[in-house]
Amino acid sequence: MLSGLIIGVLFGILLQRSQFCFVSGFRNIFTQKNFRFPTALCIAISIQSIGFFTLQHYELIELPNGEFSLSATVLGGLLFGFGMASAGCCGSGTWFRSGEGIVGAWLALFSFALTVASAQSGILKHWLAPLLQQNMVTDNFYQKLQINPWWLVISLCLITVLLLIYQIQHPRYQFQDPNKRFKYLSPFTGAALIGMLGVLAWYLSAQTGRNYGYGIAVPTANVIQYIVTGQQRYLNWGSLFVIGIIIGSFVSAKVCADFKLTLPPPDMLFRRLLGGVVMGIGASLAGGCTVTNSLVATAYFSAQGWTATGMILIGVWLSTFIFKTTQCRI
Repeated sequence: MLSGLIIGVLFGILLQRSQFCFVSGFRNIFTQKNFRFPTALCIAISIQSIGFFTLQHYELIELPNGEFSLSATVLGGLLFGFGMASAGCCGSGTWFRSGEGIVGAWLALFSFALTVASAQSGILKHWLAPLLQQNMVTDNFYQKLQINPWWLVISLCLITVLLLIYQIQHPRYQFQDPNKRFKYLSPFTGAALIGMLGVLAWYLSAQTGRNYGYGIAVPTANVIQYIVTGQQRYLNWGSLFVIGIIIGSFVSAKVCADFKLTLPPPDMLFRRLLGGVVMGIGASLAGGCTVTNSLVATAYFSAQGWTATGMILIGVWLSTFIFKTTQCRI
């Protein structure tokens, strides 16, 4: 299980050094017509996709294959997108932004963790469980299409290459301070490293009996459940992984002089807390947060992952339209 902590620390460092932020990245699609983050995300997804199917070919891991509730995923993705844009950070963002000393992220993490734990084994489980049994559909594109998954992998990689070429030829952003070029990782370099680490994460996680890679929502709930109940089963690879994120982010922020205690404006406190609650409900319905759905599940062509990602984008757009926000640092 120690590998979970190590992978989490490395993941936290990469998130902090590349500022790999789903909120600002998705929001900039609508506010700036900027597709730099989706391009970076596709790089991470493509690398994981190659790695996952290679590991499965050699029977080192087993990719998920089952059913999911389409209606719950649509509603959950919409709620999660709206909640994360309102809170100013997504599931992984609550952890790595907390490591940077951003108090608003602490509030969002607190309410997000409590909500997901409640949905897992508390009062919300009674209300959400029936929704998760409705409109069940197959969660696998290549089996549904009856094609070799490598055709989808090749197609995804080609799209990623085209997006990357376009971004290189049409740069939309330059650091105002030349020193920042060396302080932060390029989003594309950061995404490539995150993708490679994601392949290793799944392999190491599978060695402990947890057949998945990066994951935030359920492991976050497990941290709360372990603190409250003390049951050893909640101290697992996933819970150590998310704890590692905040450690890695904190170390990275301190070393690079990015750590600073930052208080949100008083009128934003409630919105951070409420955003975390909405994210928690959304993640519980959609089968996970942006990391689980948009970063990992899309890589093995999960219909739930791609559906949730589309709805998260719509939720972000709705929140951006209502609140007119352009800044994710809270």
